[in-house]
Amino acid sequence: MNNRKIRTVSVNGRGQIVIPDDIRKDFGISEASTLVLIERTDEIVLKREADVLEAVYDEDKFWKSLSRGTMKRAWGKEDAIWDKIYREGSK
Repeated sequence: MNNRKIRTVSVNGRGQIVIPDDIRKDFGISEASTLVLIERTDEIVLKREADVLEAVYDEDKFWKSLSRGTMKRAWGKEDAIWDKIYREGSK
């Protein structure tokens, strides 16, 4: 999406806003879409639920991969220690 747009919207008495039609089309937001509202220090970010879930899934894959590597290294060292203890005990 190369074109950046700036739009103003009004908040009604119930706290609702209307996302302009062209922006909904650009982002594939339909009546059935679920959006996630994220509060940051000085801004509000609105994201499609599917995008948030994908980011969480990708981050989860990263941490699991990192954890697997760490566990392999830790177990590898621990196995060497136990092997040494076993060899010394067998003498």
